[in-house]
Amino acid sequence: MRSRTFAWLALVVGCSPSPAPKAQGLETPPIDDGPDPLGPARIPEVRRTGPEPGAIEPLAVPGDLPALVVRPDGDGRRLRTVFLPGSCDRPEVYLGALRAAAARRGGLVALQGDKPCPGGDSRLRRWSSDTAALAKRIDAAVRAAGEEDTDDLTVIGYSQGAERAEWLASRFPRKFTRFVLVAGPIVPSPRRLDGARAVVTMAGKGDVRENMALGAKSLRRASIPSTYFELPSVHHGELDARADASFDHALEWIDDNARAPR
Repeated sequence: MRSRTFAWLALVVGCSPSPAPKAQGLETPPIDDGPDPLGPARIPEVRRTGPEPGAIEPLAVPGDLPALVVRPDGDGRRLRTVFLPGSCDRPEVYLGALRAAAARRGGLVALQGDKPCPGGDSRLRRWSSDTAALAKRIDAAVRAAGEEDTDDLTVIGYSQGAERAEWLASRFPRKFTRFVLVAGPIVPSPRRLDGARAVVTMAGKGDVRENMALGAKSLRRASIPSTYFELPSVHHGELDARADASFDHALEWIDDNARAPR
């Protein structure tokens, strides 16, 4: 009986796994499962001291009409986007559909037209043909918003503002280099936009979409990076709230496809 017991113990010992050899030069750190004497980590409360990202605020511009500024979301990008509304219109009508996309890219400055419209409503203004004066007004507004670098700007122009954006591109190609042309009254011109780094054209159901679609094709044939996007809008002179995603896509496309400065 005793011999059979010893034989069984020998079999168990022989079949038990041997401890794994310790890797040379590696030490497994001890695991401390005890309670943390300091308790759970606390996440500090974040308090904003400045304006909310995407907030639309009036902007005093020395020697000019007040502008509007869309505040950035704090990602460190420079402010380089300017908005020009259409004829006899107000910029604030459009900024609700622009502000989130603009805030993600450093903010935006929106100007009023330099000429009053007939009818007695002082809020409605249009653009004169003085492109040099408009460029100076844009410089002043961008600086009033806190940005000193006024070259290599993106211009978003709606209707008559899109046409004026082309004039700026033709006369000041180093200053105005990226464009989002929305619902313009003319077919965008490769000659005027020859120095552009990238152009997006856009239109909705209530606009003359053929102008913007044909313009993008003409620009591509002239080797100017360009594309056309449909807007989720029904009537000319207004933007659907869903247009924010379209503008975000447009500005992202420009960032991804802009050619080197000429």
